[in-house]
Amino acid sequence: MSAIGALRHRLVQETPVETPDGLGGVTRGFIAVDALWGAVATRGAAAEIADRPGAILAHAITVRAPATVQPGDRLRLGARRYLVEAVSDPDGRGRFLTCDCREETP
Repeated sequence: MSAIGALRHRLVQETPVETPDGLGGVTRGFIAVDALWGAVATRGAAAEIADRPGAILAHAITVRAPATVQPGDRLRLGARRYLVEAVSDPDGRGRFLTCDCREETP
C-alpha cells in the first residue's frame, strides 16, 4: 500500500463489550472506539455451509498504523460490518496494518 489516496473509505472501529444480563450470563455488543481511513479489497472464498457449497466473502482491509485494531474487533463501513480475524504488518515497517476480515450479515 503506497498511495495515500487508496485509503478512501471512512471506517468505524468497534470493540466488543460484555454486559451482565442479570441471569448469570452476558450480552455481547460493540462500541465505537475510533474512526479510520482504509482501503477495502474483497476476496472470495469457497466454503461448505450446512452441507451445501457456498461462498463466504473475505476482505483485506488496510489502515494506517498505529491503529489499535485487534482480532475480535469489528470495522463498519456504512451498514456493512467486517469482523477482524487477523491483523498483520505487511511490509514490517509499521506504516500500515492489514486486517483479514469476513463480512457479517445482519
